[in-house]
Amino acid sequence: MPNTRQLQYLALLVIVTALLPSCGYRLSGTGGLVPAGAGSIAIPVLLNGTSEPYVDVEVTRAVVNEFLSDGRLRVVDVQEADLALRGTITRYEVSALSYTADALVQQYQVRLVVDAALEDLNAKKVIWQEKNIESLFISDYPVAYDPSGKLVNIRETKIAKETAIRKASQDIAWTLRSRVLEGF
Repeated sequence: MPNTRQLQYLALLVIVTALLPSCGYRLSGTGGLVPAGAGSIAIPVLLNGTSEPYVDVEVTRAVVNEFLSDGRLRVVDVQEADLALRGTITRYEVSALSYTADALVQQYQVRLVVDAALEDLNAKKVIWQEKNIESLFISDYPVAYDPSGKLVNIRETKIAKETAIRKASQDIAWTLRSRVLEGF
């Protein structure tokens, strides 16, 4: 026969198990922005309002790939689309993140900021727009130095920078897809 302590433990376990599903905690957005009946989206090349060349191409590629991999909306040309996601990259910032003992930059951080709008092409109206959407995760890259530690290895540093831009672009793309389809 179980003792009183075991019965109390068992009763507590039953109560907690019964209450867990009804606690009401869940992660959800306010709902997607996609109007009923819309099945396709156009994503024209984002405008580059920065001095960094080709950042518009990288961000646009990431946004298109994010919507393609999600699959809830077909990505098509503007002429065939129900919706159009348009945007401008307003800021591209690179800041030093760390330094060597000789006060040389050892690592940089990349930050992207985008203004975006979703247009219902059938109703001919903007249904959502937001300014200053920024990459949330730190996208950084190291500065590669030669063995003496004094001269920058430009090729390796450029490759690392391009990788950081891709990571920041993917972060922006995830955020845009999330805003449009989940309302986050």
